[in-house]
Amino acid sequence: MNPRTMIIGYLLLQAVAMIGWWALLLWLPSSIAWFQPQSWPASTLLSFWLADGIVLIGGSFVCALLVGFKAAQASLALWMLAAAVWYPTLYCIGVSTLTGEAWLAAGLMSCMAGLTLSMATIYGTAAQTPAPFRAVTLKRPAAIAWTCVQVVLFWGVFLWILPMAIRELEQRIGLEAFSHPYQASLTLAVFAMASSLGLWSAWTMATQGAGTPLPTAAASKLVVTGPYRYVRNPMALAGIVQGFSVGWWLGSPSVMAYACAGILVWHYCVRPSEEHDMLVRFGSDYDRYRHSVRLWLPGWQKKPLRKC
Repeated sequence: MNPRTMIIGYLLLQAVAMIGWWALLLWLPSSIAWFQPQSWPASTLLSFWLADGIVLIGGSFVCALLVGFKAAQASLALWMLAAAVWYPTLYCIGVSTLTGEAWLAAGLMSCMAGLTLSMATIYGTAAQTPAPFRAVTLKRPAAIAWTCVQVVLFWGVFLWILPMAIRELEQRIGLEAFSHPYQASLTLAVFAMASSLGLWSAWTMATQGAGTPLPTAAASKLVVTGPYRYVRNPMALAGIVQGFSVGWWLGSPSVMAYACAGILVWHYCVRPSEEHDMLVRFGSDYDRYRHSVRLWLPGWQKKPLRKC
């Protein structure tokens, strides 16, 4: 799919979905309790109608039009919309953190904020062609700093907020958490090992590749050292094991299934485009690498692969 078409499609879907969500709240007032702490009056959530209608719904439609007409202001408008979405998102996360409730709202807003930010990043600037993959060459401190920011954001959303939202949804439909002896210690050990692999991978990408794990700020050098010598996608592997261990710790079958679903999403939706981009940029070097190193199961390479 053309990146510009993807951005327009997402923005229109976002606007329509928000209209549908507000219709649900007004048509079925009991649904309001799903998105805010139980002790809060319904008017607390409903009072956001004007801001959501003008800024988020209207802003999504306006950005879709600007991107469609290739307006010079499209990039700035997308970044402004992303900032506007992140404000209520952080508010929802703050509420959930303080009250221990309304994680479903925090999870939905985090998804919306992350996707909107992704659309702004893909679009880039008015002088660039929209692209989901864009290589950069950063100095080592900048690459490390941006990678740290990405790790905090991704871990916070995918390993904390979304699992809490899923678990809250389980509780609302009456699904009890499972438990067994040594559950906490076992899950913490697995999470620690997976996190170590993820951090090692991110550090290697930043220091050896002069880029970040983010596709639109990808490494400009082919990285075949560190954990990449043993498995082609150690960060994806680490993230899935982390998510599974979080679900195990929460005693949530749904969170564990959510983590396992990440395998399918990454393998069939992300991997083909990423590998195509790598082949275009690195040619035979990457082709030789992917035929020498396994995708999911780590293996031992007797001879170190040449860095590019």
